Amino acid sequence: MRAMPPPGSRVVYYSRFSSSRQKQTSIEGQERLCVAYAAEKQWVEVNRFSDAEKSGTTTMGRAGLFEMMAAAERGEFDVLLVEDIDRTSRDAADMHKIVKDLEELDIVICTVANGVLSDAELAFKAVHNKEFIKQNVFKSKRGQELAISKGRMSGSIPYGYRKVHKLDDKGDPINGLREIDPKKQVIVIRIHTEFDAGRTTFQICADLNADGIPGPKGKDWRPGALLGNRHGGLGILRNPIYIGEYHFRKTSRRRRKGRMKTRFTAHSERMITQHPELAIIDQDLWDRNQARLAENFDRPFHTKRKVEYVFTGKVSCGVCGSSCIVSDGKYVCTGRQQKGICSNPRRVPREAVETSIFDRIKVHVLNTAVAGPALTALREEVERARADHAARVESQTARLKAIDQEISNLRVQLRAETEDSFASQMLREDMNQLGAEKRRLEQQARRAPPPPVIGDVKAIIGSISTTLDDLHQALQADDAEAARAKELLRGLITRIVLEPKPGSVADGRGAGDMTVTVEGPMAALIDLASLNVDRVAKDGHRPMFGLDNATSVWAFSYPLVWRDPRLATVRADLPIIARLLDEADVPVSMAGMAKALGDAGPTTGPDADRSPEQRARNAVAYLQAQGFTRCVNMRGPATGYVWMDRGLSDAEWKARIAEPPMTQTIPVMRISPPEAVVVVIGPPRSDDEPAE
Repeated sequence: MRAMPPPGSRVVYYSRFSSSRQKQTSIEGQERLCVAYAAEKQWVEVNRFSDAEKSGTTTMGRAGLFEMMAAAERGEFDVLLVEDIDRTSRDAADMHKIVKDLEELDIVICTVANGVLSDAELAFKAVHNKEFIKQNVFKSKRGQELAISKGRMSGSIPYGYRKVHKLDDKGDPINGLREIDPKKQVIVIRIHTEFDAGRTTFQICADLNADGIPGPKGKDWRPGALLGNRHGGLGILRNPIYIGEYHFRKTSRRRRKGRMKTRFTAHSERMITQHPELAIIDQDLWDRNQARLAENFDRPFHTKRKVEYVFTGKVSCGVCGSSCIVSDGKYVCTGRQQKGICSNPRRVPREAVETSIFDRIKVHVLNTAVAGPALTALREEVERARADHAARVESQTARLKAIDQEISNLRVQLRAETEDSFASQMLREDMNQLGAEKRRLEQQARRAPPPPVIGDVKAIIGSISTTLDDLHQALQADDAEAARAKELLRGLITRIVLEPKPGSVADGRGAGDMTVTVEGPMAALIDLASLNVDRVAKDGHRPMFGLDNATSVWAFSYPLVWRDPRLATVRADLPIIARLLDEADVPVSMAGMAKALGDAGPTTGPDADRSPEQRARNAVAYLQAQGFTRCVNMRGPATGYVWMDRGLSDAEWKARIAEPPMTQTIPVMRISPPEAVVVVIGPPRSDDEPAE
């Protein structure tokens, strides 16, 4: 057991309470006890840390604990004072780790209840807390099972039902009572009936969205709300509550590595109660739908492993705001594909989006105008940290010299005293305190300063660009290096928005010009330079340096021009068709186009082996989809096609067929506007704010 810290020691308090059922005054009460105890010991209060409504079974999300540990790393206090050691943690492993880390920093842990923490108290509390948690879980489950056996329910309210507000004899609310919601009951019956009729979940959701019916969470309907999970009995098509059967203990939870993991339990492990008054669907309809669901899931397609790409979950549609997923190698809007609420038909290859984004980052962000200020801010912050470290080392060195002198003087005095005298005991206690302070200062003095940022701005930007290329190339492999590259590259981007370029037209396969908007944190790009600047303190996600501009967000938009490669044959045939339309004084028939293509011979492209007639039809369809040509219908062989910009009516074209003119017009030249890109640097914006 360590000695009680002397008067004048720097002390901090840490307080915590577990759930929202407790009050904020719990922290105030703990701090009041700590203040009184510290005043009795004549300690100097430095800071107070607390976590409200945070469980002691894990350290996840406990900002106050992380801040306290960061302050300990910086050597800001000598004593940690808590009401009881279980305020720091109720998990044995976490408790021992916290105590070990603080002892390595030469920080004394004291409790109001028992003073300086001893090894025996730590071991006893670890065992006691573990048993306390088990008993709490057992009592909670026992109470829930008793309520379920009496006809009540636990957990969230399924779609189609609502909560019953009722009081017991004492005037307290009775929780867990449900009744059918008549309005939502109609929707549940509609979903089951339409699914039994052979409609797909996508079709059902599209119709519900078209009718303006809000989904379970007030948003648009998606197939997942209907299908749920086949192992857990979730989803409107699978939840047995709709036939009056309630399943309790569908899931079990276990904490692993600080996170709660959930698994679905087997049917035999569940507690099942019957509630015929809550049945919405008859048994025959239910059985037919379950058989169809089982048949669908027995198909091999659903057993395949879904591949996650580098930007999965970060791409959204600029028209409706829905997420974009990869389907057949191309990004498509789920608002159109799954919900039926979006008018965006564009499909753009995933690889084209990824490659263009990495190329554009190097052009628009990795330059001295954009990344330069952030790197300058990083360099200045690191230099300030180095200067602060040097000043601390100088102060610590001076104090160490003074301590050595004091210890030397105490040794001289000890020689003059007998070993068992009161003065000798007091001198030894002083030496122990000085020795502890010396060890703490020596440990702090050994800490290395942050390394300087080496290289000019251009060299650092070049290093980032090279690393970006290497990571992009590593994605092509199928090993751990590819997985690591994927995670690093995902951290560079926070948001990607795909939107059809105004004024552009898509072909029948959804190919067309897109406007791509990309956002990302500047600090993630700087990390690729491998500057070895540790901006995160031990045991927590807390920035050690502000980094100023390096914590800002960059954003830019650019056009992505993409055409279906199968249109290569059409483009190769277009000059021949265009020459006919330019030189013709009368509408050009389909047969005339086919003859010209046949005379010209085969062209390039995947469809080059098609007949001249089919090539002519494809070329005309493309020109009409783009709005360049139109058909002059003569109801006979004279029917043909003309340029849209010739400015002649059908009657005038028919007159030309009767008497062709001696002159011909010069076609209008078509040009494209220049591309402009704007890069915006600033704080992260919310999803409700429009992109620049």
